[in-house]
Amino acid sequence: MDVTSSTAGAAMSLMQAQGQMAFGVKALNQNAEQQQATVETLMQSAGGSNGGTVTPTRGQNLNITV
Repeated sequence: MDVTSSTAGAAMSLMQAQGQMAFGVKALNQNAEQQQATVETLMQSAGGSNGGTVTPTRGQNLNITV
C-alpha cells in the first residue's frame, strides 16, 4: 500500500499504537487477575494446615514463575 499523504501515514501509525496499547493494558489486567487468584488460592490452601497464620500481600509485589 502506497501512503502518499503524511496525514494518512500519521493516522495509520496512531491506530497501530492504540491497538498495541490496548493489547498491553489487557495483558497487564490479566496478570493482575492471575496474581490476585494466586493469593486467594494460597490463603485458602494454607489456612490451618501448618498452624500458621496467612495474611494477604496487599501492596507487595508477588512474582511467581511456573
